[in-house]
Amino acid sequence: MRLASVDIGNDAVKAFLGGVGEENKLYIPNVVAKLESRSIVEMEKNPIDAIHVEVNSNTLKGGIQKVAVGKLASKQNVNEELTPDTDKSESDQAMILLLTTLALDAVKNFKPKDNKEEDDQVIKARYLLSTGLPMDETKRGLNKAFRKKIRDGLHKVKFLDTPVYQGKTVEISFENVLVNTEGFAAYIELSENYKDIVGKTVLINDIGGLSTDSAIITKDAQVDNEFSDGIKKGVAGALDNIIRKVYNKHRYTIKSRRDLVEIITSEDPEEKNTIYVAGTSTSIQDIVDEELSTLASEEYKLMKSIWRNVPGIRKAYNIGGGSAVLKTYLIDINKEDAKFPFEFPKIEDSIWMIARAYFKILTLYCQKKGIDVPKEALPKAEVAETAK
Repeated sequence: MRLASVDIGNDAVKAFLGGVGEENKLYIPNVVAKLESRSIVEMEKNPIDAIHVEVNSNTLKGGIQKVAVGKLASKQNVNEELTPDTDKSESDQAMILLLTTLALDAVKNFKPKDNKEEDDQVIKARYLLSTGLPMDETKRGLNKAFRKKIRDGLHKVKFLDTPVYQGKTVEISFENVLVNTEGFAAYIELSENYKDIVGKTVLINDIGGLSTDSAIITKDAQVDNEFSDGIKKGVAGALDNIIRKVYNKHRYTIKSRRDLVEIITSEDPEEKNTIYVAGTSTSIQDIVDEELSTLASEEYKLMKSIWRNVPGIRKAYNIGGGSAVLKTYLIDINKEDAKFPFEFPKIEDSIWMIARAYFKILTLYCQKKGIDVPKEALPKAEVAETAK
């Protein structure tokens, strides 16, 4: 059995597999494209660059699916990214990303059960999983059904034209599945990094691709069930509009939201908000500003209404990939308006915060149940405590 925490984000899957070190991280853009087979001049060297799988699970409404995932999917002319009307708990794409993530880990960390020639390529992998759902889906009680379909489902992932792993099949089962609420999970991580959060009422605003989770955590570390909420609104719609407008104006196709986010958030001033049309540097700053400033205004109104309902909030922590995209716009609006005390954790911390919290919740669960957790799987602070 192996421990895994998987944050199925609308922009990307972030996972810690077997532990919380840098070597345990896995990041896969949340893009899928139907792909029966592909023409290959030379096979890529890294499996992450060319994930091509057949996913067979009785949880999939679309049946057995042969798909490209992540970077390879984003290169296809027709690919699929999640839409705002999709519940993560009901999405085939979310399940495909989850199972593919675990399969990529399993081929490196599990061995075939025997050496019979016909079974050499089949790996059986069992996981204790910690994952989660957005606030609005949890409030609608969808977490129980989501947990059951993962835990009790029959799951198999076969690697097709994937470098290194081609031909291998992983059969995935689960010892148990923990389904957390994304907003509260973020609080667990924040309380370690921001000590002044403890004992105060705070707002954790998790801006994702398709949704925004606004979790109010009271001074006694409880979720405010009345005013905490989530909305089906994130940066995806604005990103899609930018992609469309860039094509209409420049006849340049940005293949995926992930590609666009890299353009928008680039730390290189010459690359930020810049595309290359026929090799010529072309700014898309005007289009980006128009769309993101409008979205930032909507997000700001949401926080403002929450603050009006719960005036005792001391600080708002803006996290998630969407907060990195909207950061400068939200700061500018806030300067001209209510001047709320905002915090924006470092982009890298913000992106990995929920996956890391899921893993910590998993280790606490193991300790409570008397399940041995390898030292290499524990956060450093817990390893130090254990050694005393």
